[in-house]
Amino acid sequence: MAADLSAMKNAVSNLVMTAIIKRTEDQKAKRGIIQGGCVAIGNKVLPYYAAVDIYFKDGDEVWAIITDSGRSAVIIGV
Repeated sequence: MAADLSAMKNAVSNLVMTAIIKRTEDQKAKRGIIQGGCVAIGNKVLPYYAAVDIYFKDGDEVWAIITDSGRSAVIIGV
């Protein structure tokens, strides 16, 4: 039962992430690296918010969109 629940959670999470990435292609999602509570995207290091419930840790590469204000990023996938 727990394995079924976990598989269903992963499938839904993957579906949501795929939908978010497709909808944000025009917003130029960028690859970043998690560093001590921030995400490094190019030469910027920004605090971040996760768009969906996903697991990542320092050193992981993630897909992110820089907010309109340019002061933070939204993690949309790993």
